[in-house]
Amino acid sequence: MHAQNTLLKKIVILFIALLLPLLLIGFTALYYGNQILRKQALSSIDSNSTTYISHLDNSMYTIYTTAFNLATQTNLQKFATNHSGLSTYEQGFQANLLREQLSTAQSSLPFCESTHIYFRDLGKIYNSSGYETGSFSELSKEDFSQFKSSVQEKGALHNYDNPLTNQKELSYLLMPSSNASYGISFVLSKEELTQYLEDNIAYPGEKFLFTNERNFLLTNFQSNKRTFYEDFIYKTIKNSDIFLGYPVVKVDTTDYYVFSYELSHTSLRYIRLVPTNAILNSTRILPTFMFVFSIVLSLVCIIFFIAVYKIIHKPYVHLLNAFNGVEQGIFDTKITDFNSPDFAYLYHSFNNMTSKLSRLIEQDYNQKMLLQKAELKQLQAQINPHFLYNSFFMLQRMIKMGLSEESQEMASALGKYFRYLTRNSMDNVTLETEYEHAKTYAYIQGLRFAGRIQIEFEDLPAGFQHLPVPKLILQPLLENAFNYGLTNEMENGLLKVHFLHSEDSLTIIVEDNGEELTDELLQSLEEKLNAAKDTSTDYEMTGLLNIQRRLAIFSDYTYSLNISRSDMGGLCVSICLRD
Repeated sequence: MHAQNTLLKKIVILFIALLLPLLLIGFTALYYGNQILRKQALSSIDSNSTTYISHLDNSMYTIYTTAFNLATQTNLQKFATNHSGLSTYEQGFQANLLREQLSTAQSSLPFCESTHIYFRDLGKIYNSSGYETGSFSELSKEDFSQFKSSVQEKGALHNYDNPLTNQKELSYLLMPSSNASYGISFVLSKEELTQYLEDNIAYPGEKFLFTNERNFLLTNFQSNKRTFYEDFIYKTIKNSDIFLGYPVVKVDTTDYYVFSYELSHTSLRYIRLVPTNAILNSTRILPTFMFVFSIVLSLVCIIFFIAVYKIIHKPYVHLLNAFNGVEQGIFDTKITDFNSPDFAYLYHSFNNMTSKLSRLIEQDYNQKMLLQKAELKQLQAQINPHFLYNSFFMLQRMIKMGLSEESQEMASALGKYFRYLTRNSMDNVTLETEYEHAKTYAYIQGLRFAGRIQIEFEDLPAGFQHLPVPKLILQPLLENAFNYGLTNEMENGLLKVHFLHSEDSLTIIVEDNGEELTDELLQSLEEKLNAAKDTSTDYEMTGLLNIQRRLAIFSDYTYSLNISRSDMGGLCVSICLRD
């Protein structure tokens, strides 16, 4: 007891003294330092992004107000409705004035690529200067109807299918009224917007999405995956993890912090995705501290495990190896190395245990072997007188009837039977040998009960022929069926022997359709079999009880013999053997 306490104190003191303070200090510093630095970095990103997008939002609003003011100008309304009443000079003057206004707006507004006025009645589109199709373009009624339909949708900003370029363009589309004959289009430059958003990238691997509800998308993701990433992020951002107030989503194999901003004057949304592993790249203090802490912790763990190995593990393995020797059947195993004083008392106790165990096992083994041989001889003595009379009486009748060939076969079967039965040198045999003996016995009995009982033997499954079993475990099962289950059957008696098997087990089933088995007799037999499972029980051994006792001595099959009522109505006896 003193040695146990000393060993326990050494382990507890060593663990507390070396690891616990470092673990508490190190992990506390790492945790709070990491939280503070990340929170500061995330707040800084959020603040910068808010300012950056606020400038973009104001620019968008400026574009919108300029387009709105142009759409509501009186001179434009008059020109659109009364152009036919103007002279050629006045028409040209107004056209030049409008083109100058379009060009001025296009050049002065940020992110504005081109400006246009759609005239339904004129069938023309006025373009800002420098436009690739010139100052004027033809306008069909269908194109104006499409333009009008887009304007009537919610919001002024649209991903519009431009009839001049046959491409979708992000545009402000305005009409002064629903029945107006003209409309304004300010086309935004995707290149300038993309460049503006890329200028806000501050971390390696950073991604962005600039989109609205009308399938417009600017992003620096791969072009062939843009739609996928847009749908993916919109769906996952609602169900994502929240860390320090910011969602975290996984795109492909990378985790990103998500910063999302909606432009107040448009339906556009800017989503910024910053890789989580890039947030603290600019901070060198924490990684350095983590590296040093990891080295120190590793050294402490190495020292601790070396000490534990010397104090506990090495003596423990020595003791475990000794137990493995006992498990493998080397019962005289002794431990002679007493270098560990903490385990010396265990070693002495182990040596005393193995000495006593060897003596007890030897005594028990000898007793069981003597018991098994005695019970086998008892079974042989029970079978010989009982079977001898009926067999030779039947042989005598066959000779008197002049059945010479059948008599020879009967005599040969009896010779095989008694030769196997009286061979005392064999306590255990192969299952194939035992099964052939059972067939020989059934053949002899089949001649005796010819016309009354049908006997069916299933082939022995492959792989179990050489399985060792106690001698004479199958014949008593058949004898029990002939003498008690089927003895009064005058016709249609049936005795079946069949098998159930798996990779490592085989169940032998012997059942009959006799009508002699009552519930009281079955219960009594079950109680006797349960008592016979205990090899120390002093119980008179006959028939099935003898087999049960011998299987119990044959240790692997202690609980293998079971009885029940057969589906055919008689007794069903099963023996489970393991390979």
